[in-house]
Amino acid sequence: MKIVPSDSRKKLSKVSVPKLAPASLRDISSVVINLDRRVDRWVKIQKSVAKQAPWLQLKRLPAVDGAAAPPPVSEVTKKWSTARLSDKFFWYKPMTVRMAPGERGCCASHIAAWKVAAKRRAPLLVLEDDAVALPPFTASLAQAVAEAPSGTGMIFLSSKDRGTRKTAGKVLMEPEFVWTTVGYLIWPAAARTFLRMLPMDMPVDNFLAWHICHGKILAYSLRPAAVRQANTWNVGSDVPHSDDVAHW
Repeated sequence: MKIVPSDSRKKLSKVSVPKLAPASLRDISSVVINLDRRVDRWVKIQKSVAKQAPWLQLKRLPAVDGAAAPPPVSEVTKKWSTARLSDKFFWYKPMTVRMAPGERGCCASHIAAWKVAAKRRAPLLVLEDDAVALPPFTASLAQAVAEAPSGTGMIFLSSKDRGTRKTAGKVLMEPEFVWTTVGYLIWPAAARTFLRMLPMDMPVDNFLAWHICHGKILAYSLRPAAVRQANTWNVGSDVPHSDDVAHW
């Protein structure tokens, strides 16, 4: 692997893709959350990751279909309050809304991934099936893991944020309110922490962002990003967003 210049994020994205996993990533395994009916997405993400990270073996994790097989309320609530978000973001109004079946299934799918992560010794890479691996994937992720401080619980593979993120390293960013669960690295201790906090009483992206924002675990985002969603927000999604009705 080439030496990555410390003063240039632009150069980081031009590092050649290694065939073998960098030293900092050799113990990492991955799962892809994928609905049984979305074979097309499973095929696409395998091709995308193979191009940018041929060293990474993907394991398919069947997603929970929230309509056909709703998760128990002991894991995911049926309703949730936007009051906490309205205290932080002016565009939310406080109200109680019913979580859409797709949202509940998405929550349960990530919970299933955390159950896998909780049993491991090394971090688990969790990808949603609409993730697209970007050219900096391997170099950014390797650098992030190498520079992550002791006690890190998660590293999100994008730099999207609803607030103002801060530089925390060569590639690590300290998020204010991290946005999107398209891809992240989660350590076993963090997975166990979130499992102890069930039931999930917000959609999974808000659940994670809220508790990270309030110090439940130490988490970072990544720049340059390692992944992006195949389509922009709310376009071509299998998961409708219940909080749309709570926007002013």
